[in-house]
Amino acid sequence: MRSLTRLALLALLGLGACGIHPGRVHQVRFASDAETVLASTQAGVVRGVEGAGVRAFLGVPYARPPVGELRWRAPQPVEPWKGRRDATRIGSDCTQAVGRKAILGGGGGIVVGSEDCLYLNIYAPAGARDTQMPVMVYVPGGAFTVGSGANYDPSRLAAEQGRVVVAINYRLGALGWLAHPQMAKDGDGVGGNFGLMDQQAALRWVRDNIAGFGGDPGNITLFAESAGAWSACYLMASPGSEGLFHQVILQSGGCLEPSSLVPAQEAAKSGPAFAEALGCAGEDQIGCLRKTPAWRVARAPSLRAGINGLGSWGPVYGDRTTPENPAVAFHEARYVRTPVMVGTNLDEGRLFANEVQSMDRYVKETAWMYGDEAARVLERYPVGEEGPAIAIATNFTDQRFACPSHALRRVLARHGPVWGYEFADRQAPFVLPDRLVGLDLGAYHAGELAYVFGTSWILADVKRFTPEQRALSARMRSLWAGFGQTGFDPAWPQVTQGGGPVRVFHPQGDRIDSTFFERHHCDLWDGTTFGAAAP
Repeated sequence: MRSLTRLALLALLGLGACGIHPGRVHQVRFASDAETVLASTQAGVVRGVEGAGVRAFLGVPYARPPVGELRWRAPQPVEPWKGRRDATRIGSDCTQAVGRKAILGGGGGIVVGSEDCLYLNIYAPAGARDTQMPVMVYVPGGAFTVGSGANYDPSRLAAEQGRVVVAINYRLGALGWLAHPQMAKDGDGVGGNFGLMDQQAALRWVRDNIAGFGGDPGNITLFAESAGAWSACYLMASPGSEGLFHQVILQSGGCLEPSSLVPAQEAAKSGPAFAEALGCAGEDQIGCLRKTPAWRVARAPSLRAGINGLGSWGPVYGDRTTPENPAVAFHEARYVRTPVMVGTNLDEGRLFANEVQSMDRYVKETAWMYGDEAARVLERYPVGEEGPAIAIATNFTDQRFACPSHALRRVLARHGPVWGYEFADRQAPFVLPDRLVGLDLGAYHAGELAYVFGTSWILADVKRFTPEQRALSARMRSLWAGFGQTGFDPAWPQVTQGGGPVRVFHPQGDRIDSTFFERHHCDLWDGTTFGAAAP
C-alpha cells in the first residue's frame, strides 16, 4: 500500500504503554538484588548487570561505528579497549526517519538515532557464564527504515527457557541500503546491502564471543520478523553465512514476493539521481555523500526498488554478500540448509488498511497495487459486511505474506526439514485506543511478537492477556526456544513438498491445518506476476 496508516505510524512512534525501548530491562537493572557481572569478548571485558533472575549486557559493540569514511562500507572489527566497558545501557538506535511517508522510504519525517549504532544486547538466565546454553539471535523488523533491537525485551524468554538471547541493530534507510555505481571502487560491490553486512557481522560476533556469556556457538537459532525475516532469507542465501546459525525461524517474511527481489546493479542505477537530489552532482558523488549530514541522507526519499517495490529500501542480490537471487538459490539448494520454521499471521494486512474506508478508495488502491490484475483481485475479494478496509487487508495479507510464505515452505521442504505456522488470535492485544483503530485488527502484522517474547512492547501490553492467551504465549515461547532441539514437539508435523500442513496457533487450542493454500487464495497469486517468485 502507498503509505502506512496513521494507526501504524502512531504505534511506531512509541505510544504504547510499555515505551519504545523495553530492551533496557529496567526491572533487571534496578532490581533489589542487582549486581555487577563481567564477561570477556575478543575486544575486551564488558560490565553488565544481573538481577531478578536475569543477566543482561546492553550496548555491546559488534563493529566499529560506520561513520565518516566508513559510511557505506562493510562493517569493520571492533577496536579493542582496556579496562571494563560499561554494558548496562543500550546503545543508540541507528539513524532513522520516522514519518508517514518516511517509514516506507518516501522521505521526510523526524530523524532520530545515530550512525554510531552497531550494538547488540545480550540476555541470559542469572548465573549464566560457564554453561553452554542454546543461543537465539533476533533480527528486528521495521520496513528496513525504522526499529532497533532494544524495541524488544527478551529477558523472560531467556530466563524461562534457559537461552542466551541476542537482539541486534543494523543500518537503516539510505545509510543501510543505498546502492551506487561509484561504491564499487571500495571493493564491496555497488552497495545496497550494508544493513545485511551488519547482520552477518553481528552473527560472526556471536559465533566468536557468545561462549563468554554462557552460550553455545554451535547451537544458534536465527529468528526474525517482517523486514528481519526478509533479511534472514538473504542471509540463508549468502555463502558467508555458513556456520553462523543452525536453525531459522521466519516470522511474516514473504521473501519470495517478486517486487521485493531486487538485483544490485538495478538498484545502483538510481544512485546518481539520489546523490544529485542531495546536492552531490560532481565526479565524486560518494565522497560528497559521505560528508552530507546523516539526518539529510535519512530524510531523502528512496529512488530504488526495495521491500515495497519502487521507492523503498531493502536488501539486494547479485553482489558478494548474496550473489544469487534467493528464489533461485532455494530452488537449487544453494543456501545454508538448516531446519526452518516459516509462518505468518491470519490478518497481516489489517495494520495498514484502516484508511481504506470507501468503495472508491478500495478500487483505486487495488488498481494501484495490482495493475492489470486488479479486476481479478476485485472479483476474488468482494467488499462484504465488514467493509472495504477488511477486503483490501485480506488481499494484501494473501498476496504479500501468506502465499509467498507458503511457496517458500514448499520449495525449502524439497531440501530439508520445514515447519509452518499461522498465528490466528484475532483478540491479540493492541495498545492504541479503539477510537484510533477504526477496524478490528484481528491477528495483525507483528501481533505474535508479544506472545513469542512474553513481554510488552510498542504495539502490545501483555498485562491484557487473558488466561488462554497467557497459555498460548507459553506454548509459543517453548516452541520457539525448542526449535531444532532434541525432542521438538512431535505432534507438529513437518511441511511436505506441497507446502502444508501448518500449525494454527489459537488461545482456544492449536490445530493442524491443511487448507492454508485454499483459504488464502494462493491459486490466484501463484498464477500472477504478484505471486511468489519463480526461479
